[in-house]
Amino acid sequence: MRGFPKHLNSKQDYLNCLQDYPAETKAALKQLLNNRFMWFDTAILDESQEGITDETHRVIESDDVKIQQELKEDSNARLFRLGFTVAEVEGLAND
Repeated sequence: MRGFPKHLNSKQDYLNCLQDYPAETKAALKQLLNNRFMWFDTAILDESQEGITDETHRVIESDDVKIQQELKEDSNARLFRLGFTVAEVEGLAND
């Protein structure tokens, strides 16, 4: 293998690359942390309702329907599928 790999497919891949390519691996770990959140639909709003808009809530319009969404941690995010915990990745990325 030459250089940092294009694909890291397992927890062990990240741990192995951490020794040889610490900067690139820490960036990839931080990306895993950032990508663990997704927007989930929570309600369909009537025309009279405005909905909540802040850091973790938004209102989108789709096909003439207003939908309230909330930003939540996705339990099926790649971070968790690889077998990492949030605390573990934060520790590895910040060392």
